[in-house]
Amino acid sequence: MSTQKSSSEQHSLRVRPKPFTQVMLENIDGGQEGLLPTSIQGKRLKMEFDPWANTAPSVESPESVEMYWNGAPVETKTWTAPIAADDYFIDVPAAWLFDGEHHVDYLLTLHTGQTEMSEVRVLTVDTEPAELDANSKLAFDTDTVDQDYLNNHDDVVKVEVPLHLPRTPGDVVIATWKNPLGGASEEYRTEPLTRHNYQYPIYLEFDKELILRSGDGKREVSYRVQDRAGNVSAESVPAELLVAVIRAPRYLPNPWVVEVGGEPSDYGSLDPEKTLRGATVRIPQEAVYYEDDRLEVLFGEPGVAGSIKVPVVAGTREVSIPKESIAAYLNSTLPVSYLVHLADGTTEPSRSLTLAIAAFPPSRLPGAQLVAPHSDPVYKSRITSPGLPIFQRTWAYISTQCLITITVTGTGTDDQPKSATIINALPVTSAQVTEGVLATVPLAFMYTLRNDTRFRVQTQVSFNNGRSWFAFTLLSPMLRA
Repeated sequence: MSTQKSSSEQHSLRVRPKPFTQVMLENIDGGQEGLLPTSIQGKRLKMEFDPWANTAPSVESPESVEMYWNGAPVETKTWTAPIAADDYFIDVPAAWLFDGEHHVDYLLTLHTGQTEMSEVRVLTVDTEPAELDANSKLAFDTDTVDQDYLNNHDDVVKVEVPLHLPRTPGDVVIATWKNPLGGASEEYRTEPLTRHNYQYPIYLEFDKELILRSGDGKREVSYRVQDRAGNVSAESVPAELLVAVIRAPRYLPNPWVVEVGGEPSDYGSLDPEKTLRGATVRIPQEAVYYEDDRLEVLFGEPGVAGSIKVPVVAGTREVSIPKESIAAYLNSTLPVSYLVHLADGTTEPSRSLTLAIAAFPPSRLPGAQLVAPHSDPVYKSRITSPGLPIFQRTWAYISTQCLITITVTGTGTDDQPKSATIINALPVTSAQVTEGVLATVPLAFMYTLRNDTRFRVQTQVSFNNGRSWFAFTLLSPMLRA
């Protein structure tokens, strides 16, 4: 222990008033004594003391104040001339302002050599914010706030705040009620906790005025805790609410595909023979939404080949789905729904229809043909350069979004399997959509095949950028010399 402290301890009679600082917060019942705000962190702390009588410092007989912090000398200030009214202070370096309770006093030495010890000032430094509960999300008793809810709950949405630690008098819970898509937010602050209630449950109460001011739509509600020193906790996990107070809640049942027929439900099976020109998606009459809402139908999983978003024209409830999107989902299942874009920028999805589209009958996918003058059997001797012409007729659901592959296989003159891909996953052109696809089997390849055997010409088409392929009926002519 320092000699200065030993000296100060000799002054059992403390006659000087406590040092003080203007930034110290007012004490509250049950709160930390002499609490300093977090705004002082990283700064020197100005500790002041009251002037004393009979002061007459000089070079020969100076006067001084030695400041002690938890018994350790911090700094000494000496005067050798009359003291200005605003010079009764000592700056405590920021390094002394670490967390905890601190005892601050000072020793005054007068020009006469007499010393006087001050009373002790207790200061508290607290820089640790509260820790929220691991499950910090607010647990509302509803996920939709409408007029009926408010009528049954005295026009207030009330929710208990999960426990935070430490919980002390002076703590304030600050809640945020906000539009998650950049809209305005509202703040709600609880009254500071007191010694009488800080151990009791804390409730947030959002009144009807706040709710109406924020408007209808999706809302996120979160909170943070600010203690008396100004430390602020992390933000809680936001809870989601749907507010529909100004207007009745939207009701968004799943859509239906007209060509499925029958009574609408959440599952439908579609015969692709009925949608060669496309399909119609209908939003049910019982769906509830508003004039300033903007709707779009979602056909398929976003990002998957064939999926499409189709805006719904205001005042209507039907949209057309192009045949290309139907074809992309042949022999597969997809979701069909619609999305409501609210005026405040938020969205609400409808329930989803699960739509199963059957495979297209193979008989409706006719294979390649021989081109005159060739017919079955094919004679090698009659094939001219560059090779044997093959023609693939147009097919159901043909479009420029199709990929086509044509492969020729047979038995070689060496009795080994032979294969040639004469078109390999090429996009169908606009001309081919109406005229069909013409291809050529190279003459050289035809001469590798054995006479008096059948060779095969297989057409395959993908309607979804190669995700799946459909085989057409096989062309299998005889080959002669």
